[in-house]
Amino acid sequence: MSRKGFTLAETLITLGIIGIIAAMTLPTIMSKYREQVTMSKLKKFYSTMQQAHLRSIADNGEVDSWDWVKDGEESNNKILLSWFNKYWAPYLNNIRIIDRKVLKDNDLIDGGITFILGDGSVANMGGFSGNYLHIHFYTNYKTFIDGNSKAGIDDFLFGFAANRSDKDKCLTRFDAYACDRNDEEYLKDDSWGGCYVKQTENGGKPYCSRLLQMHNWQVPKDYPYKF
Repeated sequence: MSRKGFTLAETLITLGIIGIIAAMTLPTIMSKYREQVTMSKLKKFYSTMQQAHLRSIADNGEVDSWDWVKDGEESNNKILLSWFNKYWAPYLNNIRIIDRKVLKDNDLIDGGITFILGDGSVANMGGFSGNYLHIHFYTNYKTFIDGNSKAGIDDFLFGFAANRSDKDKCLTRFDAYACDRNDEEYLKDDSWGGCYVKQTENGGKPYCSRLLQMHNWQVPKDYPYKF
């Protein structure tokens, strides 16, 4: 008599094998998915900010004529918020602006202007520094709020300049930090801010955004961080 179907033992063994394979592959699949989401948000943020600043130029004139705070002059959240509301906010859709404060030495101090985008990502503009704005882009709202963002994974640095001596290398006034650098090995291994350096002199990994930009917002095969 021919035998049909599987025994209970065979079924359990098969399910066990499937479970083991799923346990081994699921973390990789999820990491790849988070990587794709992160790169998509980076690309969208870059495009959104590029378009916004070009529209602002059309209305407000060239960037170097804007109301920049000069080196050595006072820069605080009130000044920055007024500047942001004039030159950026009208050209960014569906954002929520936060006058950010941070705790330092038991005192609340200005922490820059934070704006939350429609996809849940976050950008924070620090104070003026020599006619230059540092802009941190955080792809994960929760890790940003919890203070657990990690450079090169969900924290990426951009900048906005009043003028650029390197304008032939940088596409526009808003760009990835170190946009004038095209040496990939430098962006990876420089001791001050290299993306692949475990502990940089800077304390972060400011060159990661430029490295990813050079790869058209795709993760290089040897990228050392998992998402």
